[in-house]
Amino acid sequence: MSLRSLKSAREIVAHLNTGVGAQKLSPEVSKIALTYTIKGKTECAGAKHFLQENLPRMQYNNPNVEFVVQKSVDSIAKPTVTVHFGNRGTKVIDIPSTHSDKICQQVFEAKP
Repeated sequence: MSLRSLKSAREIVAHLNTGVGAQKLSPEVSKIALTYTIKGKTECAGAKHFLQENLPRMQYNNPNVEFVVQKSVDSIAKPTVTVHFGNRGTKVIDIPSTHSDKICQQVFEAKP
């Protein structure tokens, strides 16, 4: 269910508190960056669904984490999620043709 179809603030908060992505990230995580193409690639469908459905839940439940979305017009760019662990490094997760629930799982399981 899309956030746009919800009517009241109570429904929106309930939606953000439940479902895939509605949990706390590791305290080591400082930033999450999603990169995907906006034209041409069907392998970005999971990334786009993740952006619409799961990322708002992650943002709501992790207010201390910075979230960045980069849309690329380069049709050969692969969709990725980069998890930053402060001074401990980063982990790049390649997500072409990956279901949004699986993307969430990979983000929550990411280690530096």
